[in-house]
Amino acid sequence: MPTKLFISLRNKFIILFALLITIPFIISGLITYYQYSSNVEEDSRRYTRQIIEQVNINLDQYMRDMDRITMAPYYNQNVMSILRKHPWQSAPSFVTSDEYSKMNLMISSLTFDRSEIRGVLIFARDRNLFSNLETTVDRYWNALHSPWMAQVEQGNGSIVVVPPHDANYYLDGHEQVISIARVIREISTNDYLGIVKVDLTEQGFKSLLDSTNNNSKSQIYISDRKGEVIYPIDQGDPNHSLSTQVINNEAEQISVTVYSEFTGMQVTGLIPKSEVTAGARELVRSTVIVSVISMLVAYLLAIVASSRLVKPIRHLQKKMKKVQKGDFGERAEITSHDEIGHLTGGFNIMVAEIERLIKEVYESKLREKEAELSALESQINPHFIYNTLESINMMALESNQHQLSSVVVSLGRLLRFTVNKEERFVFLKDELMFVESYIQILSYRLGGQLQMELDVDLGHEDYLVPKLILQPLIENVIEHALDEDSVTVRITTAIEEDQFLIIVSDDGKGMNEERMEQVEAHMYKESKEHGARDGFGFKKKGFALRNVHWRIRLLFGPEYGLFLDRTHEKGTHFVVKIPLQWKGE
Repeated sequence: MPTKLFISLRNKFIILFALLITIPFIISGLITYYQYSSNVEEDSRRYTRQIIEQVNINLDQYMRDMDRITMAPYYNQNVMSILRKHPWQSAPSFVTSDEYSKMNLMISSLTFDRSEIRGVLIFARDRNLFSNLETTVDRYWNALHSPWMAQVEQGNGSIVVVPPHDANYYLDGHEQVISIARVIREISTNDYLGIVKVDLTEQGFKSLLDSTNNNSKSQIYISDRKGEVIYPIDQGDPNHSLSTQVINNEAEQISVTVYSEFTGMQVTGLIPKSEVTAGARELVRSTVIVSVISMLVAYLLAIVASSRLVKPIRHLQKKMKKVQKGDFGERAEITSHDEIGHLTGGFNIMVAEIERLIKEVYESKLREKEAELSALESQINPHFIYNTLESINMMALESNQHQLSSVVVSLGRLLRFTVNKEERFVFLKDELMFVESYIQILSYRLGGQLQMELDVDLGHEDYLVPKLILQPLIENVIEHALDEDSVTVRITTAIEEDQFLIIVSDDGKGMNEERMEQVEAHMYKESKEHGARDGFGFKKKGFALRNVHWRIRLLFGPEYGLFLDRTHEKGTHFVVKIPLQWKGE
């Protein structure tokens, strides 16, 4: 079978990128050369129309933005309420600071990040003037100095473009501004409430043309419905009209006019034919230069990109070879968040799982060995111990040692209760019986110093509790509460909502505040030493309470466990908090 030619993934990427770069450049170059070899004037006229149409689109979009700004007062109840409070009257009414604040807040939100807006003003009917420029704008307007208002009122609530005019309400001097305005009317009654006016600087219209007006000698004019030039603002001869300029230079320039149905304004572009022709002559040469430079840069980027794409794959390949040799501790570094990164993450998970399975199989072998040893150690039949205790009991009864007999019987009950390791939960009555037997044995050793009282409702005895949770508390009483005097251990139960409480208290010497804090810190501290044992296999002191608390918490959740009750002044009181459980749950 013939050997196939090996081509690295990096080389494949480079070839693919080269084809994707070269072919489009050649095709676009040929199409561009063919198009600009045709009639220059006709193509230039079409190009000019596209520019003007784009300007018109931008203008319509811009005017729609201005339309939304002038409509904003209708959607602000504070503004409408303030305008209703200022109807027409001969003298301006007083404006409160709260009204100025609400107006300023709304108007300032409209002008945020809009540098082309000179100012947004709301003219109330009582000649009060609200603006976002409180320090540079007069607070009252004068009808004699505002002839533009008649044009806005004729719009009857529609948006009106006001041609360049003097804005005499600015305190820092009169300015020539272009404005967008409309009448504000009451929605329900159509009553005249005022006028909202947006003053634009020349920059607002200039920004619409900068991205399209690339020819230094070309000119673009924006005029209103009546043909009055809005942009650029004419600072020179006022008699120099746009129509005159178009007629006088018709043979030397290309003129295109587009009408906006939304605003009624006209956009007129004047481009000298000589400028367009010069651009066409330079197009081919410029295209070739730019294409060559672009292709070289694109080839360089293709090489760099292919290397970056292949690098994580090579890294993953090296890690896979190490894993093949048995090194399951290797992990690949995830350097990207794409398919390769996901593949690398999957590889790491797979290797970790293989390592875990190998370790699990190894540990299972060790556990089998330990189980065999445990089986050999536990060959002594528990029945042998029970029969032995029964024999001791019979001997004690024959010798009239009834107290010793009672201790032996209690010890037998303890062994029977603890030898069954399969049961995790027992009935409360069985747990109490175990504790009674434990205390009975201790009472024999302590000579009656330890007494026990039960205050358990009969209905509570059938609740399920974790096995062996009360004996450590009794052991704690013997260890810390038992003094020269006798001590009584009292076990009571209670139900709070869906929680079952077992209270183990004593009337011993108790603990001071510092000791209680130490016990709580030790009991609630999470540690791996819960089951710590000494060299003889017995649990170290101080871990019984902690083990009870964490057993309950692991079984039922963090809201349950063993808690120290600080409300009592005498003795020690512990509360076991577990959920209510019955047989079968």
